Amino acid sequence: MSGEKMSPHLKSTMVEALGIKMFKDENGVYKATMPVDNRTCQIFGLLNGGASIALAENLAGFASFELCDRDMIPVGSCVSANHVAPGFFNSEVHAVATPVKIGKTIHIWNVDVFNEKEQLLSTIRMTNLIIKDTHKLREAIANASVDKD
Repeated sequence: MSGEKMSPHLKSTMVEALGIKMFKDENGVYKATMPVDNRTCQIFGLLNGGASIALAENLAGFASFELCDRDMIPVGSCVSANHVAPGFFNSEVHAVATPVKIGKTIHIWNVDVFNEKEQLLSTIRMTNLIIKDTHKLREAIANASVDKD
């Protein structure tokens, strides 16, 4: 991941604001990393549960977007989280998205968030509805992603 440029369509979004990096590994598994720092911690220096949920929702959306037909887009419809251990300031967490159901109109993902010692911090279930891209959002993203340098 190091040295990769952020896609232009992710600039000035929650992904950039929280320092999230999303990718598909060589085995086709959707993964992400996020720092545990002043952007993602609550007042006691622990990872904010909402930041973990934002990580999971963005990763599941990224994965569903890649799997949708070209005239469709994913939109989040339900998220449920269980936080089972704390994440500590000045570290990094990583998430792994596992598909539970990939259908024509619904994608359900389980996203597990781990610390640097591979300890489970949160397990999050994310449901995306797959809807018609009536506003041509895919086209706008593709145009924004073209390297104009």
